[in-house]
Amino acid sequence: MRQLMFLLALATLLAACSAKRELPADNAPKLAEARIDHKRAAGVAYEHEVDLEVPSNHTRQVFDAVQQACAALPEHGCTLLEASIRGGTMASANVRMRITPDGVNKVLRALDGQGKVVTQSSKGEDLAEPIHDGERKMAMLTAYRDKLQTLAGQRALEPDALIKLNRALAEVQSEIDNAATSQAQLRRRVDTELLTVGIREHATASEASGIKRAVDDFGDDFLHGVAMLITFVASTIPFAVAGICGYLVWRRVRAGRRRAKPVPDRH
Repeated sequence: MRQLMFLLALATLLAACSAKRELPADNAPKLAEARIDHKRAAGVAYEHEVDLEVPSNHTRQVFDAVQQACAALPEHGCTLLEASIRGGTMASANVRMRITPDGVNKVLRALDGQGKVVTQSSKGEDLAEPIHDGERKMAMLTAYRDKLQTLAGQRALEPDALIKLNRALAEVQSEIDNAATSQAQLRRRVDTELLTVGIREHATASEASGIKRAVDDFGDDFLHGVAMLITFVASTIPFAVAGICGYLVWRRVRAGRRRAKPVPDRH
């Protein structure tokens, strides 16, 4: 009974909340410009994200424009890292690239008037300490290698000692190469920036009306479902009561038969 009352209360609340809602009347996104304007800090790797809402059937056009803008900036080291597009009624696309800081806004200028800027964000990761640690490690390894090379140049070394020394030189040189690669990657992340451009289409009038209609009908559909559930429960109550009564009568008759049955004489 408590569960039934809870369902009725919930249905009433949803019905009250299903008042008619009006969606925005405009079906085309307002055009806007996206620019990245921030003061860069030393040793920080920056990443920017810009999400555009474009008119219907313009996803491919803007998707191609972003990639062409990147390809037109080789002097800024623009490297395309990811490009994906999805068609259908809710088309969308995503383009990710790495580019020098002064080339970011040049890519974004190519998108002026293409759509509405929905969201824009920037974040940075401080790599100053990892870079400093890497430089210190490189200096230590280089100094150690120089000492080994000085020892290797001595003529008085025994053959076994010379073999061990050359092995140590090879190992330290391998460590230097790995450390140099890591440092180059960190430097590249600091000297360039990541830019991600997300593209999605603005909902058309028919799609917006469909969503509005579904929202408006939710309360009525829910109430209809609750009504059907209540009807089903109410229709099964008489059968459940009859079944319980029949079961109790059967138990009573069976117990009476057991008491009336004579006990056989074992002698």
